[in-house]
Amino acid sequence: MVSVMSFADLLPLDIKRSAYTFSSLIRAGLMFCLPLLVLPFVVSSIALLRSNGLILIFSLVFLITASNFLSIIIGGQVAAAVVPLMNFGMTFNAGDAQELLGWFEVTLEPPISVEIILLLGFIFGFLLSLLPSDHHLGSRALKFFESYKRISTLFFQKIFIPLLPFYIFGMLLKLDAENDFATVFKDFGSLILVIVAVQFSYIFFVFWVGNKYSFRKVIQCYKNVMPAGLLGFSTMSSLVTMPVTLEAAEKNLGDKAIAQVAITSTVNCHDIGECISLSVIASAVYLMANGMIMPDFWTFTQFAFILAVAQFTGVSVPGGSVVIIIPLLTKYLGFSPEMIGLVTTMAIFMDPIGTANNVVGNSAFALIIQRYFNLIKGKLRKTSSPQAAKF
Repeated sequence: MVSVMSFADLLPLDIKRSAYTFSSLIRAGLMFCLPLLVLPFVVSSIALLRSNGLILIFSLVFLITASNFLSIIIGGQVAAAVVPLMNFGMTFNAGDAQELLGWFEVTLEPPISVEIILLLGFIFGFLLSLLPSDHHLGSRALKFFESYKRISTLFFQKIFIPLLPFYIFGMLLKLDAENDFATVFKDFGSLILVIVAVQFSYIFFVFWVGNKYSFRKVIQCYKNVMPAGLLGFSTMSSLVTMPVTLEAAEKNLGDKAIAQVAITSTVNCHDIGECISLSVIASAVYLMANGMIMPDFWTFTQFAFILAVAQFTGVSVPGGSVVIIIPLLTKYLGFSPEMIGLVTTMAIFMDPIGTANNVVGNSAFALIIQRYFNLIKGKLRKTSSPQAAKF
């Protein structure tokens, strides 16, 4: 980002075209491989719940998906209300796009869509979660998907992460050719404040509801979870931060068993912070590209639902969440490569803050899970259901 703002005007056109071509190749390759790369993460996320009973599995999946979906919708609505009031100095003009073109174009269609992969992942995960832990076929399948997951993780760690700066560099050169990127970054500075305000407000509300509307308990919960939030900010990994998050959740809930279930089940797939930041950034870019007009309600709802479910892929690497959103932005919202480049850049920039809020948000969400479980357990006991004891 700094190099583009400082030296883009000094680079020869051929170098800019080569950098943009390389970025296009990285994006095309990722779009082609992504569906197959995320499959084992979905299976593992669902299969992880295997010892908790069918009702608990469906309850957790429903709660996590609903929370992710709601945070995405809120982010989009906030962007729709706030962005038109801001004086953004950039535009996406199709006529200006000719200023920087690649040497050639590469278009690769993925062998299978992300939606089909998510569906298959959920089916495999649910089937594995229903099998006993000592089942021969189940244990072999789990080992297969764990090996598959390690291969995918190695791809993201050893190939995607090292190439990510080159991808962003080429896309920003394209963006700078149409708009002064220093001006663009300045414009987004005020949007970052909006994102942080929305994240804090939403998570505070979740803590408030989870604590039965007691502000005193909310403050105490924040004191308990602050070390985990700071660790999440510095490591940019909810998974690495999980032991500290679990300790905070145990203090907040006063129930070690539910804290264990809630935090381990949400660590890679419940992402309040990143869902809000991605939604606000993507909506802001869409508004700038379309004359401050949001997509119709049904289109954005489809996008929000698929993105909410896609969080179960849980790619635990810095920038992993933006990997998931790229094909969805193209398919559902019609994003161009330069629009995706801007979303990617801002999402990577926001990743530490997003991860910190994911961690704090998961601790708040554990309180909601506890209240929901207690409610369901009470109803099961009233009906004298044999599921009550197992639940």
